[in-house]
Amino acid sequence: MPRRRPGFTKWRRNSAFPSPSWTSFCVVNVRAVRWRPCPRAAARCRAWTRRARTCCGPGPVAGLSGGAARRDTGRNKPRLGRRRRPGPEPHEYVAGGRAPGVGAQKKSIHAAERDTERVVALRRLFLEAIQPEDVTRFVFVDETSTNLPYCRRYGRAPAGQRLDQAVPLLSGPNVTLLAALTPDGLGALLSVNGAVNGAVNGDVFAAYLDQVPGPTLRPGDVVVLDNLSVHKVDGLDDIVRKYGARLRYLPPYSPDFNPIELAFSKLKTWLRTAKARTRDLLEEAIRAAAEWVTEQDAKNWFDHCGYHVQ
Repeated sequence: MPRRRPGFTKWRRNSAFPSPSWTSFCVVNVRAVRWRPCPRAAARCRAWTRRARTCCGPGPVAGLSGGAARRDTGRNKPRLGRRRRPGPEPHEYVAGGRAPGVGAQKKSIHAAERDTERVVALRRLFLEAIQPEDVTRFVFVDETSTNLPYCRRYGRAPAGQRLDQAVPLLSGPNVTLLAALTPDGLGALLSVNGAVNGAVNGDVFAAYLDQVPGPTLRPGDVVVLDNLSVHKVDGLDDIVRKYGARLRYLPPYSPDFNPIELAFSKLKTWLRTAKARTRDLLEEAIRAAAEWVTEQDAKNWFDHCGYHVQ
C-alpha cells in the first residue's frame, strides 16, 4: 500500500452495508510507514492513534462521512460504548440453549417413588397430622456412617491442575453414629463399629433408645423416626411410652422432612476437615463436631424442613 502522510485516515466502503454512507472498516497510518486495520473497527468505527492511545473523531456511521470524517479525525472525544445485541425473548429460548443469567447448577435429587400417588397421599396426611402438634417437642433420632479416610473433596490448586490427597488405602470398619436432634441441638451420641445395616440391628437400636436418649425425654415429647427396618422392631413404642413420650414415623421416601439429615451433613463436613486417621481421633472429632452444631443451626434446620420453631 502506498505511503500516506501522517494523520490521514482512509475509509473503505463495507459491502455488507447497503447504505451509501461510509461504514465500519478503516485503515490508519502508523508513523507514516505502515498501514494496518484500526483495532476498534466495528459498527461505530473510530480512528485510533498508536502514539496517544486514544480514540480520535467518530467514523462515518456516527454521523460524518467523506471529507467531514477526514477533517474530524484527530480530535479527542469520549469513547463510544459497544453496541450489544439485546437478549433473546422468552419465546426464543430453545431446548439445550443458555438463557441470560442461567448457568450450570447442582441438581436436587429425590427418590422417584416419592412422586407416586400413595406416597404423595401419605406425605399430605403426615403434614396434616402434625399441624396441632408442638414441634418444639419433636426429637429426631437416626444414624449415619463414617470412616477413617474422610477428607475434603475440594482444595486450592493452580488453574488446570488437579489436587492430590493421600488417604489410607485400608479404611478399616465403618463407624456408625447414632444421634438425636432437638431444637436445642445435637446430642445423645453413640458410635458403634460397623456399617449401619450390620452393626445396628433391632436389639442395638432398642438398647440405644432406652439408655441414651430415653432418660432425657420428657412427658409430651415426640420421638420421630424414619422407616428403616431397625426402627420398626417390637418394643420401641413401649420404651418411649415408659418416659411419657410418643413415637411417630415419617412418611416413606421423605428425608426432606428429617432435619437430622442436615445435621449429619454439617457433622461430616467437620470430619472431612479433621482427617482423623485412627479410631480414637475419630471419636474426638465426632465430639468436636457435635459441639460445632449450635442451637441456632438446629432451629434453622427445623424451619427448613417445615417445623417452625422460631
